[in-house]
Amino acid sequence: MPNRSLLALLRDDPVKLFGWMVNAFFLFLAFWLVSPFLKLDSSDYTHASQYGLRLAIGLLIFIMYIGKWAFDIFAPQGLALKVSRIKTLALILFNLFVVSFIIYIVAQAAALYLQTGIKQDAANF
Repeated sequence: MPNRSLLALLRDDPVKLFGWMVNAFFLFLAFWLVSPFLKLDSSDYTHASQYGLRLAIGLLIFIMYIGKWAFDIFAPQGLALKVSRIKTLALILFNLFVVSFIIYIVAQAAALYLQTGIKQDAANF
């Protein structure tokens, strides 16, 4: 098979192009869902109760994609199919990046909810 560019491969195979577009859409959706937790300020404390469902759905999508990518890395090797070392390394590094992003978002959410609880306690007393 001659060496073809990724764009030419996607143009020739519309099913793969559709698959890439669906994956990109869901990753963008997950990033948008957790985006309020990237940078928190004092105005976010009033909206903290509204962010819970967004956070849960966004993190669920990210965790599902981590599982999908881990399966993409290890399943072909279990079937004795050769997987490129560069692809394997890239997916492992990307998984580590996404896991660290998830940990950061969870820490931001915990800080938001703890600050909200402290402010509510202070208002009650």
